[in-house]
Amino acid sequence: MAPGLLACFGRVSATASAPEPATEELAAAAAPGPVLLELFCSQGCVASPEADAVVARLAQDQQEAGGGERAVVVLGFHVDYWDYRGWKDPFASSAWTVRQKAYVEALRLDTLFTPQAVVQGRAHCVGTEQDALEQAVRDAPRYPAPAMKVTLQRPNPSTLQASFTGRCAAGWRAAGACWWRCTRAGW
Repeated sequence: MAPGLLACFGRVSATASAPEPATEELAAAAAPGPVLLELFCSQGCVASPEADAVVARLAQDQQEAGGGERAVVVLGFHVDYWDYRGWKDPFASSAWTVRQKAYVEALRLDTLFTPQAVVQGRAHCVGTEQDALEQAVRDAPRYPAPAMKVTLQRPNPSTLQASFTGRCAAGWRAAGACWWRCTRAGW
């Protein structure tokens, strides 16, 4: 369960062991990690379903080409600025709109739009443009994925606690936020 949940953060060990990762885990962490592809979309945008399909196909093709290793991790962020049209996207969040606006600013774009794909936080394109997406993934820098051990505990039926231990590559900050996302099979 844990490796699927945390695929975008690196190689994960779900077995009990000492707090320090084993040498083999650290060596595996030095290998280039996957490329992060963020798709900003909305159920109120007519082009978003096509972008979902293009991005899913790209992720599947990359995984097959990589011998089963997840080469591209896709996160979908449903924005809320299309909700004014009458259909309220149940997956939309103003937090995702704020995230997209931060990319618009960082990438020095004129406006935000859907479906927008942001690759590794450095490049963007329209989410329906398969050739542009493939090129952005090919050109994306790949960073070492940290080796991590995840311990999941359920103190009561309505709570899940996760603790992470591991070592990051040299030069990474010692403290930071850790996001983890559940992903659907096939993405």
